[in-house]
Amino acid sequence: MIPESELIRKEVIVRQIDLPSSVTLTKKSLLRWCTLSLGLISPKESRDKGFLVFDALFTFLFTKKSAPTTLDVKAFIKEKSGVEMSEKLIRYHLNRLIELGILTRDGLVYKINPSPTSEARSSMKESFNSWAKKPLEKNLEEIALALEKLQNAYEK
Repeated sequence: MIPESELIRKEVIVRQIDLPSSVTLTKKSLLRWCTLSLGLISPKESRDKGFLVFDALFTFLFTKKSAPTTLDVKAFIKEKSGVEMSEKLIRYHLNRLIELGILTRDGLVYKINPSPTSEARSSMKESFNSWAKKPLEKNLEEIALALEKLQNAYEK
């Protein structure tokens, strides 16, 4: 094992993909774009289970204005699409958003993890900026500094 591997705190996948205006026309295409760009699904994803979970979650949070449980998400998916999904798989997909920092679990319910610097307590954008974007920018700066130091070390 590489000794520095114990320093890893978190892994974040961010894909650089185009955002054509056609993607912003429907919720479904925006959902696919966001989940793909955030690494929540793979580019060759053939199953739609993740989409169903995220669609259910966002419907509860932003349309129904309520914080769902895993059972709520499961029932919503069954009712809307007729798909039976295990609680374990639902938790797996929700945990991906928790790992990213956008979502938090409070007891049995899932909520947006609010940005400590924003008054918009349910803003995914503010949550993303606070918990994912700023730390990622800091890490990119550290990588640039380390690359500079590495080059200097080799040039000596």
